[in-house]
Amino acid sequence: MMRQSAIGFYVKKLELEGVLASPTDGGASEAPAVVACHSHPALGGSMNDPVVSAVCAAAVRENMYALRFNFRGVGGSEGEFTGGEKERDDVRAALDVMRQWPSVSRKRIALVGYSTGATTILDGFGKLRRASAFALIAPTLGALRSRRFTRDKRPRLVIVGSEDRVAPSVEIQRVLDDCRGPVQFREMVGADHTMRGYENQVAAVVAEFLKSNL
Repeated sequence: MMRQSAIGFYVKKLELEGVLASPTDGGASEAPAVVACHSHPALGGSMNDPVVSAVCAAAVRENMYALRFNFRGVGGSEGEFTGGEKERDDVRAALDVMRQWPSVSRKRIALVGYSTGATTILDGFGKLRRASAFALIAPTLGALRSRRFTRDKRPRLVIVGSEDRVAPSVEIQRVLDDCRGPVQFREMVGADHTMRGYENQVAAVVAEFLKSNL
């Protein structure tokens, strides 16, 4: 079971909407946390995306706090969606919210991104030093080639579908082979880019990774 609360936070003058979930017992003092970033709104992406919602629910079951939010211009969040350019600032702001949240450990916060959310995290990777770990679901191949990502030494997890034509599994594995530090890879056999029907499996893998690395 978990408790969910609607919250708002600011990126400069824009107010973004989010949902913060926590264990019903309030969670342990200095508990770990996760910030989840959704897919492209043109394809229906929002903080209510089934993949994002499943990941947050799975994290809470492991006694973590979980924040999912709408990028600028999505849902009730102010501003206009810019395709990832300014959304990097949204990710940093959401991370700062979690770092300041009561009972959350500032040093045990992971970023999780799905599709465009994963790409946005990768594009802004150099300014996300305060995150402790990363789980990237169906990231684009180009974004994954970021030198900042491949040379980083923090725990990282990459999940793709075997039938994903946007994030080809074999090519992504080649990129990960050149990464420094701990990187885990999981392929969802039969899944395409939407991960439809595999949401709970993806969430379980992410939750286990977070449990082991936060």
